[in-house]
Amino acid sequence: MSYFDTGERIRELRKERGLNQDQLAELASLNRVTVAKYESGRVEPGAQALSRIADALEISADVLLGRADPPEESARAPRTVESRFISEVVDQLPPAERERAMNMFRAVYAEAFKQVEEKMA
Repeated sequence: MSYFDTGERIRELRKERGLNQDQLAELASLNRVTVAKYESGRVEPGAQALSRIADALEISADVLLGRADPPEESARAPRTVESRFISEVVDQLPPAERERAMNMFRAVYAEAFKQVEEKMA
């Protein structure tokens, strides 16, 4: 397997999740230029970088290395930097405040919530 194969997989999975290079770099605590070098095959990511990228893309490093197929749930809606931030903040709230936040989201984004809840039913 060549560096290009791993880089190409990183690019494909990043795009599948609706992320640009800046967003992936932020999620993986890497530099955008570094991500671009990985994706182009000019540089091979080391173990730590592979682990960070895999975590950011919510997959295993084996998927990036071509040793495993991406899980089926990878086809679900992309998780952006913004949605991850909101999720982490809401997850840390006490139950009563979490419920209040969810009620606020439901009120502001009623139509979007209705569509998501219908899909989950």
